[in-house]
Amino acid sequence: MPTKLTPQLCYLAGIVSKTRQGERSMVGINTTIDDVVENFVEVALKMGIDTKKIMIEDVDGVKHVYFFHSKLAKQIREIVEKQTRIFKYNNEFSANFLAGMFDSSGKISRGKLLLSGMSTADQVVLENLGIHTHQNSITNIKAFLDMIKEKSVIFKMKMG
Repeated sequence: MPTKLTPQLCYLAGIVSKTRQGERSMVGINTTIDDVVENFVEVALKMGIDTKKIMIEDVDGVKHVYFFHSKLAKQIREIVEKQTRIFKYNNEFSANFLAGMFDSSGKISRGKLLLSGMSTADQVVLENLGIHTHQNSITNIKAFLDMIKEKSVIFKMKMG
């Protein structure tokens, strides 16, 4: 893969893997959580996205935050497509990818940790990292949370 991985790129890839993108050049998230919006914007700025190009729309309390950047969107799509080969080791890149997934589609409810829309590739990545799954839930929650706790905005909000 010609793309140089960074923690920020892996975090955005985790978000995009769980968020339907409107166009091929779009990178975005839909959320009701202001801290996730702020973190997304902060990461985008670190990636060199111009402040004027980051769009934030509020529709009935759901914030749609996105920007258009063909090259970055393509790099992210490549990472998501190759996630089972890239995220095989418990390291900063894998932790950021999983934190992005969790911040985009995760929740803890009634003692269960759920990741909405978990794909087979997501399950393979998680299992390779020693995190067990059953349908859309994580069965060894502590292992997952230990991995993302320094990277996930939602984890820091709930537990911090």
